[in-house]
Amino acid sequence: MAVLTYKWSNFLRGEGISDFASSGGFSPSSIGINLNRTPGVIYFNEAQTDRTGSGTLTDDVIAHTDDLNFSGNDKYLVDDSGGVYTYDDTTLTKRQTISTDGGNMTYGTTDILQFKSVTYITTDDAVHQLTGSNLATTANWWDGLGSNHRHPLESVEDEMFIGDGNIIYFWNGTNSGKAFTLPTQNRVTTLRKHSDGKTLLAFTGKTDNHSHTEPSTGRVYYCDPNLRDWTREVELEAQVEGSRVVGGVIFTTYGKNLGFFDGNGLQFLKKLETSENTYSHSLYNLEDILLVRDGRNVLAYGDLGLGNIFWKIARNSNANNLNIVTHVGKNVLLLGGTGTDLESLDLDNAGADGQLYTPREYFDQEVDVHKIEIFHDTASTYTLNVNYVDLADTQNVVETIIYTGESIEKSTIQTDIRTDIFQLLLAPSNGSIGIKFIRIHYDPVV
Repeated sequence: MAVLTYKWSNFLRGEGISDFASSGGFSPSSIGINLNRTPGVIYFNEAQTDRTGSGTLTDDVIAHTDDLNFSGNDKYLVDDSGGVYTYDDTTLTKRQTISTDGGNMTYGTTDILQFKSVTYITTDDAVHQLTGSNLATTANWWDGLGSNHRHPLESVEDEMFIGDGNIIYFWNGTNSGKAFTLPTQNRVTTLRKHSDGKTLLAFTGKTDNHSHTEPSTGRVYYCDPNLRDWTREVELEAQVEGSRVVGGVIFTTYGKNLGFFDGNGLQFLKKLETSENTYSHSLYNLEDILLVRDGRNVLAYGDLGLGNIFWKIARNSNANNLNIVTHVGKNVLLLGGTGTDLESLDLDNAGADGQLYTPREYFDQEVDVHKIEIFHDTASTYTLNVNYVDLADTQNVVETIIYTGESIEKSTIQTDIRTDIFQLLLAPSNGSIGIKFIRIHYDPVV
């Protein structure tokens, strides 16, 4: 008798590189996998909570920033029609709609940043300034930016910087002007404070009208705010679309690729499954775990004990692609998608929203899978659907396990499955469950 085992060390290897390669502890088809709740145990997520309010959200949320005026774990949000919102842990409140005077709020172009207790939002051609803890007062603060350019915002030490084509402007709360002039063929795509805390990194592309596409190469400039000049130019393999610093690493997206900038170039990490043009508001830091939107999915990347791994920590419960992925504190995610879609997800809670696929196992000959053992948390009420996936990708029901509070740690399922390829699918439909260990017993068919 032979046994396939999947245990904590497998789970902490994360997802494999594809459904057809057992390079990780589970298949990348797995979704809603919560590994950081209890390392080594796979939990599924609770149902997401709608946070749009009764008609409060009117358009697609496209950008977010931390609210440093309120106490607690709050956010400022902006939608693509100029609606500006505060989010106070559970409630979304629309504060006003900015009159854009011909400029547009555009995903990937618009940015929002709080600097010295004032909130700044960029459109296609202007910067708006919002003051007061409830964003009650607004002004078309800086007009005349290039309408074909993206306008990312970033702060370094005591200055805010604004990208506009090959020009980067500064504002220190009193004075403003041109801080850096890059070579004319460059167009700023994203600004990011270097992990040294004193250098501004300007990622650029070459597209003249700065469309949201990826030409063959890009550049990054090291800009010194004290010298008022860039000190180093690095040519990149691709145009960087989004950036985020997590744990001192400068993560980047370019096309359908996720990677990081190591000071000399882009280092590839993973091909995203569905998303192109994943911008900076689609990446965030969950306590030194990188979050990346990939279509409807939220991809997580971080070290849980056995090195950096990937897992799909969440999927938007609505059938919408995500625009923003952020963390509002207390292990709570906030996900904003297309079509007035805003959901929250508390990762400290377990639920029945997710699916776990084991790696797809290939056997040298036909085998008889005759027993499946699932070790799980105790004293739980839940319903777990157990399926196996065959060569034709058909999901076949093995058994539906229903527990109503018994203190049982192991479920044993007797089976009679003849196959030369096997993949187990565990899909909860009620309650909450943590998977600790799986054993699959099989024998070659003689």
